[in-house]
Amino acid sequence: MRRIIPFLLLLCVASLAHSQSTLSSADSAVLRQILTANKAYRTLQCNIRHDLIKSGKSQRRYGTLYTERVKNAKSGDVSAQIAMHYTMPQGESYIITSTHLYNAIDGHDIKFNYKIVPLMKQLGGTVSWGFVGDVFSILRYMKLDIAITSDAKNHIITLTSGKRNKGISRMLLKYNRTNGLINYMEIDEALGVTHRFSMGQDAAGKTAQPIINHPIDSKVFDIK
Repeated sequence: MRRIIPFLLLLCVASLAHSQSTLSSADSAVLRQILTANKAYRTLQCNIRHDLIKSGKSQRRYGTLYTERVKNAKSGDVSAQIAMHYTMPQGESYIITSTHLYNAIDGHDIKFNYKIVPLMKQLGGTVSWGFVGDVFSILRYMKLDIAITSDAKNHIITLTSGKRNKGISRMLLKYNRTNGLINYMEIDEALGVTHRFSMGQDAAGKTAQPIINHPIDSKVFDIK
């Protein structure tokens, strides 16, 4: 359990109080651009590489990421279903729906109902908001400072909490400047675990273009 619990709780918020970081007009414009672009993507499917670093040791997983927007999602709700099905190692998965969070990693099988464990809804919401480019919602529900820079390819968003949140100390997001799609997500837990999600990369080191707005079998999001 010791490797699973931090992953499940990495984004749990120390306080339920909502906060909105002060944004410059330039930063707001970048976030609106990313959000607007992503609203055109009803579904997305791509390869994903997940590196988990703890105590100087790294575990690497490869698989497929699926995202599908939740119809008529209300403000504050999980805005997209997320499923990561790993092929290396085979059979592991991490699934977020509008009602549950499910984690099957390292032989464990853990399922949370948001009605019973409300903080898991915030975890699921934060991950889904990051994948669909809704940084505004992340800022509304967590006490975070924000810095935005850009390079030739990506808008780079760094969210930091210092000691204000016990779950997450930093979150780094990279969105393609042309199409708004997320290329990279990095999460530092206060407990000293780092997660790095690289989109498009497979076990052979090849990078493939994502599949956008193609129907996804509902079974992908089924929870045991």
